[in-house]
Amino acid sequence: MTFLNLLLLIVIILLILISGFLSGSETAITAISKARIISKIKKGNQKAKYVKMIIDDKETIISSLLLSNNLVNILASSLATAFFYDLFGLTGIFYAT
Repeated sequence: MTFLNLLLLIVIILLILISGFLSGSETAITAISKARIISKIKKGNQKAKYVKMIIDDKETIISSLLLSNNLVNILASSLATAFFYDLFGLTGIFYAT
């Protein structure tokens, strides 16, 4: 395994972690209760104010998360194909898919 292959593998793993974070963020934003956030704001929770600003613009945030996640997944898939092709030759393309 060359240095370039090792670097590709590290980048692929990093992109998979980013994809997981983006997916988790999307799930958290769609599952959050607006009433519960308002209740926390009334109790004086300062962080809840920031969460309410995100919830108020939920469609834009979700769209941005989905677009970012798709771009990250496409990049990870492309790099994985290049990685497996470099390691295994033509059969590496089949391993990547």
